[in-house]
Amino acid sequence: MALKSRQMSLLRDLAQSMDGLSVQTVMSKYGISRRTVYYDVRDLDAWLGKEGLGHVRIENQVLLTDGVQWSRISRGTSGASKSRYLSIEERQAMAFILVALSENPVTIPSLMDEFEVSRNTIIADVRELKDEVSAKGVELSSVSNSGYMVQGDEITIRKLIWGKLQRLSDPMCTQRVRRFLQRTLTEVTGNDIDYFELCRSLIKQYETDLQTRCFLDSNGLEGMMIQVSWLRGLSGHWVVMGRDEQVTLMGTLSYRSVQYSVEKLKNVGIILPSEEMLYITSLLLGIKTTDFAVQSEEDKYVDDLAERLILNFERVGCLTFVNKEYIHEQLSHHIRPLYYRQKYGIPVHNPLCADIQKMYPMTYEFTRRAAVLSGMENLSDDEIAYLTIYLSSDLDSKMLEAGDSSASKVLVVGASNMSTATLVKEQLLDATGISFDFEYEEADKLQRWKFESYALVVALCPLPREMHSENMVEVTPFLTEENKQNIYRVLRSNRIISRYNSLIDGIVRIVGKALPESDREALTSDRLHFELFRFFDERERGLMDPFSTQTSTSNIESEKVFLSDGSTWQEATLAGARALQGIDSSSRLVERMQNIVAGSRFLYYFMAPGVVVVRCPMQGDDNAHVAAQIVLSRDDVEFPDGQMARVIICVATINRYSHWGTLYNVYQYFSDPEHVKAVEEEYPSESNDQKGAR
Repeated sequence: MALKSRQMSLLRDLAQSMDGLSVQTVMSKYGISRRTVYYDVRDLDAWLGKEGLGHVRIENQVLLTDGVQWSRISRGTSGASKSRYLSIEERQAMAFILVALSENPVTIPSLMDEFEVSRNTIIADVRELKDEVSAKGVELSSVSNSGYMVQGDEITIRKLIWGKLQRLSDPMCTQRVRRFLQRTLTEVTGNDIDYFELCRSLIKQYETDLQTRCFLDSNGLEGMMIQVSWLRGLSGHWVVMGRDEQVTLMGTLSYRSVQYSVEKLKNVGIILPSEEMLYITSLLLGIKTTDFAVQSEEDKYVDDLAERLILNFERVGCLTFVNKEYIHEQLSHHIRPLYYRQKYGIPVHNPLCADIQKMYPMTYEFTRRAAVLSGMENLSDDEIAYLTIYLSSDLDSKMLEAGDSSASKVLVVGASNMSTATLVKEQLLDATGISFDFEYEEADKLQRWKFESYALVVALCPLPREMHSENMVEVTPFLTEENKQNIYRVLRSNRIISRYNSLIDGIVRIVGKALPESDREALTSDRLHFELFRFFDERERGLMDPFSTQTSTSNIESEKVFLSDGSTWQEATLAGARALQGIDSSSRLVERMQNIVAGSRFLYYFMAPGVVVVRCPMQGDDNAHVAAQIVLSRDDVEFPDGQMARVIICVATINRYSHWGTLYNVYQYFSDPEHVKAVEEEYPSESNDQKGAR
């Protein structure tokens, strides 16, 4: 007679107990019914009696022993089961794996035999499993003649299997799962080979192809998940990823390595679809199944991330997007592949990164800070450069002249993605100073007769000769000097620009008379013509010339405002607003800020430890001006989010962009802790009755 693993474990528990074990304790520990406890005690008593080792009984719902010779127990257990007993959690995890992967029907009787427990225990386990997986949107149902089945979103089922495997990470449990996978794969494929070793070979091939090392769990759970992929894939249950995630993975060397190995698997009867190749690639990239339980959670995360990035860019840039819905829509298209690249650790190269950093240093810096504030502090410069283009795509959307579409509209043809289209848009703005109204079209949907309604048609791909027109220019994504010259040629005939021709030409002639003849050639350049045009265009031009803003006065007030002890964040903000408004001013800034601090529109940003920037909008005021007022406090001032600051910088804004140079200088200066310390030390040391907000 051989004891079961649970009975052997129960015997060990009795040996360690002083006053016996209650029936309820045994039921709770092993997840078995009262009847099963009585059966186990009966079998234990029979085995001990047969071996002459004593007896065990139940008295007043307590397990007790009589004359058990514990010193001889180990010598009489050679016939006992050597397998480890399963706890309730482990047994339920193993039951789910059996249902999800078994080739044969999984029924209550088969589970009773597998785990050596009663029918009531299995029914209780199944009931708990149903409740657990249904919360994830997965159904555990019973089908006549087929036993239990798992139904639902496949990626969610895989994540549940991964969770169950982690619960079975004990070496003896892992061996039990490994034996089950081996047996099932042999039944499915008809080939009796070592499938776990086959997994190891696939991983070794992957390491060779990528010249890397896969740091996998020592208990081989990833290898088991690859076998799970084989079993589920062979039964027609495939993981279907979104298009963006597929494209991200298919572009990696990892995917090509998996493709090569999957071709070899056909020799042993494992034929997998491309969906499972992608899934195995994700496993080898180290993702396993520890992110989101269901796809809807991932979708919400991506959407919230785009929303959070936009909000934080507004906080950092002290601005409000006019068309936030448009920005959110465009940014979401980029955030999802960015999320997958971060999720799988796939680097990206942005060939325009250095140019974007040079052309838009302020927007790039604000984007970087917004990304950190949004929890994406590990983004590379290349990723931030892409985000910069998206976040600046709507910063200047005003048309040059309302109602004159032929003079203000530009058509961009063949842009492969919005990043490219936006980059072309920003380069045109920088090159000409004109805020065109941009439209986008694919090459195969063009209609030649519509070209006349645009001031300029920019083609990013070659077009048939019959589609060419006088106002069309073929360009590269990053405009060359030749591209710009062709664009200048087309725009010189634009009547909005040409109306300044006589004035600009007159200025050039006057300057030319004062120069030697050898230097006059530079005055005839188209670039100079458009630079001069900027001075006559009175409309807002956004990011047209960030460097001029940086090199001009920083607009940081030299006089500081000192707060009295115990001041609140509201008092600190209003003190800065009063200083910005001035005593004799007709501005309503203080009144406006009183309403803002009392409502939900208060915009602030902790740019460094102990330093906060507060937006003070002066739009529409008679003496509206850009300035930064430093407010100092001896003690920490607590802001609504619980963060503390001693340096409060109130920035007056008059539109969306004019304050960016000042803001950029503030960020550059106060990012140095030594500079912050020096400013904090300016707080006067005289007695409290000589201090106060001033």
